[in-house]
Amino acid sequence: MLHYAGFTKRLGDVDHGDTVMDYMKQERERGITITSAAITFGWNNHQINLIDTPGHVDFTIEVERSVRVLDGAVTILDAVSGVEAQTQTVWAQADKYGIPRIAYINKMDRIGAEFGKTIREIRYKLGVIPLICQIPIMKKDSKGDIIFSEIINILDMQVLDWNKDPKGSIVNKILLTKDNPLFEEAVRGRTHLIEVLSEMDDQLLEIFLANEDPMKVPVKDIKDSLRRITLNGKAIPIFCGASFKNIGVQPLMDAIIDYLPSPLECPTPLATLSNNQMIEISLKENEKLCALAFKVIHNPKRGFMVFVRVYSGKINNRMTLYNTNTRQKERVNKLLQMYANDVEEIPSIKAGNIGVIIGLKETRTGDTLIQINDLRQDLQLQNINIPAPVFFCAVEPASTSDEKPLEEALKHILREDPSFHVHVDSDSGQTLISGMGELHLEIIKDRLLTDFKVNAVMGKMRISYRETITNQSEYTYLYDCELMGKKQKIQVSLIITPLSENDKGVLEQGGNRIELDVTSNILIDTMQSQNSLITKLDKEEIEKALYSGILSALNKGPILGFMITGLYIKVHSLKLFELESTKTAISTCVAQAFDKAMKHGTPALLEPLMDVEVEIPEEYLGDILSDLTGTRRGIISGLEVSRHSIDYNDSIDIYIPSSDLIYTTSNKQQQVIIKPRRIIKALVPLSTLLGYSSSLRSLTGGTGSFSMRVHSFGIMSEDRTKAVIHEMQGGY
Repeated sequence: MLHYAGFTKRLGDVDHGDTVMDYMKQERERGITITSAAITFGWNNHQINLIDTPGHVDFTIEVERSVRVLDGAVTILDAVSGVEAQTQTVWAQADKYGIPRIAYINKMDRIGAEFGKTIREIRYKLGVIPLICQIPIMKKDSKGDIIFSEIINILDMQVLDWNKDPKGSIVNKILLTKDNPLFEEAVRGRTHLIEVLSEMDDQLLEIFLANEDPMKVPVKDIKDSLRRITLNGKAIPIFCGASFKNIGVQPLMDAIIDYLPSPLECPTPLATLSNNQMIEISLKENEKLCALAFKVIHNPKRGFMVFVRVYSGKINNRMTLYNTNTRQKERVNKLLQMYANDVEEIPSIKAGNIGVIIGLKETRTGDTLIQINDLRQDLQLQNINIPAPVFFCAVEPASTSDEKPLEEALKHILREDPSFHVHVDSDSGQTLISGMGELHLEIIKDRLLTDFKVNAVMGKMRISYRETITNQSEYTYLYDCELMGKKQKIQVSLIITPLSENDKGVLEQGGNRIELDVTSNILIDTMQSQNSLITKLDKEEIEKALYSGILSALNKGPILGFMITGLYIKVHSLKLFELESTKTAISTCVAQAFDKAMKHGTPALLEPLMDVEVEIPEEYLGDILSDLTGTRRGIISGLEVSRHSIDYNDSIDIYIPSSDLIYTTSNKQQQVIIKPRRIIKALVPLSTLLGYSSSLRSLTGGTGSFSMRVHSFGIMSEDRTKAVIHEMQGGY
């Protein structure tokens, strides 16, 4: 895209590690996208703000925080692999934010590419109606090999080829005529497209009925209808190509402008005030400023760079901002337009645009920024959901001189990556880092050594377990002590109960549910005036102190100090002792009451259970099933045939181009090339999947692949609990 837009003179290649968007050393070494990268370029008199996001499950947070600020998205699918497990995860993230999408079926040049089956998977696995706008053409070359060479654009009935320029810069367009053997197929595709559009769009239906013949419907009217349907999410236009061979990229760029929305066509963003009142944020430059910080990175030369999406108003250079989350002033030193790893200094970032601010000291991912003189200082845009980490390991400086650099480096990474966690174990004094997966922590380790030049030693990779209780527990705790010469006294009563299996709790409360029901149960242990007490601590302050105390207590369980989850926590009474009951005393008391209740409630360890999909050749099925259900303690939930496992519904009419016209090989020949593979779906404890990638390669001769994502946390057996405690502590 960047080459054809004139932004770069050379074509980057993922395999060669020289793409513009994958600029990190770790990305170029592994040939994958690790961090989302932003770039702005022009195409056909339009400005496109492009954000390239990772596909690996370990970097889901990069997708989440990018999708949060997008107006539209291009879903890139592999024509050989089709709709993969992580594709469905990312698709669900886009669904959550109502992002209009178009799809691009890439790698049509590879052996085993199947356009028709990918279309079916889009319909049945992603649950969306595909609108085919292009048909791929396969031909035999001089050696007799099947190659992907051309594309039919069924809207304007043209054949597109890129044969005149090996870099793909020249698109040759030839009008389809009736004597062309592909003409009838193109007519069938265009007719079906218009019929499906007419069922969903009344405006095109009127035009279709007026013309009677689908071939007489003007291209502009079809494009307008496609745009309306794409924006309301009823269906998605489908395009195809082979980016490695530089085929199909320019039509995709045209489609981004033709069918995806501008900021003005997107739903009005909503923000909340402190009283839970919802207000709309108008996309106007002359309105009050409202912006969302969606990404933070650290640059050795420029310091912290905060990526923002401006929803209303504009950010000017040297402006003073107010962060409504941290309740702090922030000063803008510079404003930048990003071009992957390169930058251009700009005077302002206007409504609807994405840019970078230099100089913000405390702003993190998900924070809302407004102007300092704005009276709406409790205004907050919808935040970004951050998944809990499931892996952790210890990290230590190699020498005393590395302690300070390691501490600073971890602070920088912590602010950059909200899915990365750092804490110091109070018992051992070790610094523990937590992340989303083995690859995630491996990248962190690599960055410490190469980017921050810190000599650090990483411990063994371990699972981040959780803790809970298995039966109801109630406790009343009296906190009575002297702190810095001042008497602190308060009494709290609470009850904790395990949540039901289907109740996932509240994400912001660590998968728990907290209820503070103390309004009618606040007792005053004095005959003095109650009014003096109420003026000292009002209801809101009491509830904030209770909430803060419970959240802090949830961070460390009684068994191994893991986070606590799966509980309903109700504080039902509070006994105050006038001025001795401070906010600090309330927080400390409820935290200790919760800790005592946990110990009285039969605490238990929970381990992460993963949804695992393993794709393998048929001949390895028995070995892999035995491995999963044996030492890995997995439960098989499904067994499918890869790419043939869809529950097809004949009542839904889907246009699939004729394979006889598109492919020059017979079905028998195709089956010789592409052997069916099996997909095993299982629920497997994460602890047994450490190093599974290497084991799977060994068992399948390098032909197997797998994906996994967190399903839930399950209670361990007593024997398994003892083994984990012994491993973590060296004894029960």
